[in-house]
Amino acid sequence: MATSNKSKQTKNLSPFEHVYEIVRRIPRGKVSTYGDISARMNKRLSAAAVGWAMNALGSDKIEGEYNSNTVPWHRVINSKGKLSTHHESAQLSEDGRPLRLQRVLLEEEGVRFRNDESIDLAVYLWTE
Repeated sequence: MATSNKSKQTKNLSPFEHVYEIVRRIPRGKVSTYGDISARMNKRLSAAAVGWAMNALGSDKIEGEYNSNTVPWHRVINSKGKLSTHHESAQLSEDGRPLRLQRVLLEEEGVRFRNDESIDLAVYLWTE
């Protein structure tokens, strides 16, 4: 059985780099979950470890081409359609509280939140 070029490419990536390459494919206005990314990489990392990879983007642990400016980290949410990060933006809500940066970035891409602050995965989940 021949190995696809895509499979050969991912074999040369570290597990975190594999996560970042998948996340880079999520289009604007769509989201994916930690578990879905784990499944896309044949569970090479658990959903929790995918979260660790995403968290590492904002640290000095990751060098080279992968960082929070080159990987759309904000498009990865939990399986309930909710945000898991707690980074605040400079923007304020109607009641004066800082908005979460992830929410601001997703809304700029056209993703709408429900009253319970979740995202409708039936509408916005990335399916390739």
